[in-house]
Amino acid sequence: MVRNELSGQVTGAVVQAADVGVINIAAAPAMPAAPARVPRQVPAEPPGFVNRTAELSLLDRHLAAGPAVAVVSGLKGVGTSAVGRRWAHRARERFSDGQLYVDLGALRHGGATGVSDVLAAFLRALGVHDSWIPEELPERAAMFRSMTAGSRLLVLVDGAEHAAEVTPLCPASPGSAVVVTSHRQLRGLLAEGAVPVTIGPLDAEQGLRLLAGILGEERVAGQRAHAAELVRLCGGLPIALRMAGAQLLRHPAWTVERLIRDLVEAGRRLDRPAGEGGVYVDAFFEAVYEGLPEGAARLYRLLGVLPGSAFSPDLAAAVLDGEPDQALDLLLDAHLVEEFAQDRYRMHDLVRLHAARRARGAEPPEARESALRRAAEWYLTGAAAADAAMGRRLRLADHGERLSGAGWSFASRGEALDWLDAERADLLAVLRAAAAREWDELVWQLAEALWPLHHDRGYHADCAEANALGVEAALRLEAPAVEARMRNQAARALLMLGELDQARDQLVRARRAARASGDPRMEAVVLESLGRAALLRAEPDAAAESFAAASAIHERAGNGRGVGMQQYHLGLAHLDAGRHGEAAAALGRALPLMVAAGDALSQGRIHLELARAQRGLGRPADAVRSARTAAEITRECRVPVKETQAWELLAELAEDRGDREEAADCLRRALAICLASGNLPRAETLRARLAAVDQP
Repeated sequence: MVRNELSGQVTGAVVQAADVGVINIAAAPAMPAAPARVPRQVPAEPPGFVNRTAELSLLDRHLAAGPAVAVVSGLKGVGTSAVGRRWAHRARERFSDGQLYVDLGALRHGGATGVSDVLAAFLRALGVHDSWIPEELPERAAMFRSMTAGSRLLVLVDGAEHAAEVTPLCPASPGSAVVVTSHRQLRGLLAEGAVPVTIGPLDAEQGLRLLAGILGEERVAGQRAHAAELVRLCGGLPIALRMAGAQLLRHPAWTVERLIRDLVEAGRRLDRPAGEGGVYVDAFFEAVYEGLPEGAARLYRLLGVLPGSAFSPDLAAAVLDGEPDQALDLLLDAHLVEEFAQDRYRMHDLVRLHAARRARGAEPPEARESALRRAAEWYLTGAAAADAAMGRRLRLADHGERLSGAGWSFASRGEALDWLDAERADLLAVLRAAAAREWDELVWQLAEALWPLHHDRGYHADCAEANALGVEAALRLEAPAVEARMRNQAARALLMLGELDQARDQLVRARRAARASGDPRMEAVVLESLGRAALLRAEPDAAAESFAAASAIHERAGNGRGVGMQQYHLGLAHLDAGRHGEAAAALGRALPLMVAAGDALSQGRIHLELARAQRGLGRPADAVRSARTAAEITRECRVPVKETQAWELLAELAEDRGDREEAADCLRRALAICLASGNLPRAETLRARLAAVDQP
């Protein structure tokens, strides 16, 4: 008699057998873990940071056990951002899952920030592929909470003005923390349990320590009384004291008393005491400015003309209409600008206000306008070059002459998108400034060139605003084709924002303009958008009518790819209506046209929808072939959302025929894709489905 006994604890499968010959054991593939993506977005620690030990210790205590939110507030120039960044770097090891950062001051849209766009950027930083990021704010916020549940994550929010800007950016994880810097107290956050950390001006002793850190203990100790007076005149603001230290470093023979005399004299020349509470902060900026050579002083003034918050050396050259040479280095040495990333510079808000005032006083209006126009043209050239790197699409603007010899090049679509993303806030600021001056050709061309960024990265609030300005420009130009283009792009953004009625109104006006333009391409584009809007309103018959009309226009123009796209959309409309036969016919017409156009991604999408239609028609073998082709193509095109859908459909087809093993294998493939592309919430849903299929 053979006895098979087991002792101890066993985890996993067990095989009991009598006589055993050769055994081949194949282990089931292990479930992949989510890829490690640890964002480290907080800017570099401020150099020469001293003092604020009490405030940093307060943050340590308040944020020791999360989830916790701290609001670091104080006057402009007092160093709230520096404190937030300093603490973030000190506490880096506490947040093993990374640090997210956003400067809301730089991104602010006329008093309100596109929080949905910030969440899209956060999700991307956490490893979520663009194609997985939801379109609307509530869904993005829900995904962010799911992605950060159980994480030890720090979120640093700089320059907040309203509690509503911050709340969606807060992880729910008990191991996470949020630090918000603001020039306001943000009582709405405090009412929800956030703790306040107030940053006041430096007192005399703290200011002396900061100066000693720059100049050395010996130089400050020998002039202690005058140094204390300098701290008082600078209002205890670190930014002004750093400038003072830079001035004294550049002039080793100067005494502190000499610098104070210059400061007081500059204050007398002003119409009013500068700064808050009568502190001569503006007067100090004036003294530093007057010590600059003319080349650096002119660059400083013209940088004050820029509407954005950041600039590169190339933009500085465009504004100056010549190379900045040593001028930029001199502004850096004087602490009038700071380098916050490689080849990325900015001015403190207080400094920028002073530079703008000096520009108004020393530069004639035509010189200021010319500098701003050169900056706007530089941005348009960069955006046009980035747009050109996106490949073929309908463009009304012809940038051939602009780009010829301009020196702009992007190695890939991703590199072009990354440049546009880095410049996003300043591009919109320049667009607004150009619209205010009615530089209409520039406005609509820039709005058109920004479409790939806004569409691909999901910046729908930016898109709606940019194209609304483009509509106004088109109306002034009496250019109906441009009007149709701008209204259509604005409508597409409004659709994604859930503003269906506003979108429909824009599209009706866009179609009217397209017809007036006599450009059938624009009418076809608008008809496609009308069809998309109808699908979102669950009106498949209206959608089918629009797609069929657009297809007819493309067919008359001999545009095979255009016909293929509209037949694909027509197939979607028929699927929504449950007309599987008509859907299969439309998709069947679309496929060879996309093959001829060399559009691989569209082929993958068509195969996926064709598989759904074939399943509805009771043709499972055809559906399996189409779905597997869709999975292969979308994998090669790196579109994980569509590849996942293909494997999920294959799992359903396997279940239809009772093949649980095949269904489980397909779900495992879908799960692996979700984990690799960062969609953890979807991965949890797939785990649950897999567990249900695996049950005997």
